[in-house]
Amino acid sequence: MMILLALAALATMSDTQIAAARKAAPADVRAVVDRWEMCNHWGGEEAYDKARARQIERASARLRCDRLDRDEALLRHRYVHRPAILRLLTAAHDIY
Repeated sequence: MMILLALAALATMSDTQIAAARKAAPADVRAVVDRWEMCNHWGGEEAYDKARARQIERASARLRCDRLDRDEALLRHRYVHRPAILRLLTAAHDIY
């Protein structure tokens, strides 16, 4: 039951709370949150021609979108005792 309550609390971060947590987070956490946001942006773009497809591919490669899950896991391990950071990572993962 406690786990369900904790998960429900994680899912209810407002945009304002996310912005405040993001601002207060260490640089490595902010960088991963920023990458989640941008990878989600580029992943949602339409590759309507070859040039656009290359642009999307380059942006995804530059952002290392294929490594986000691994990088997030490393941060979760590093900050296992910092619940605010874990909440921010969860919110970023879910939103972005």
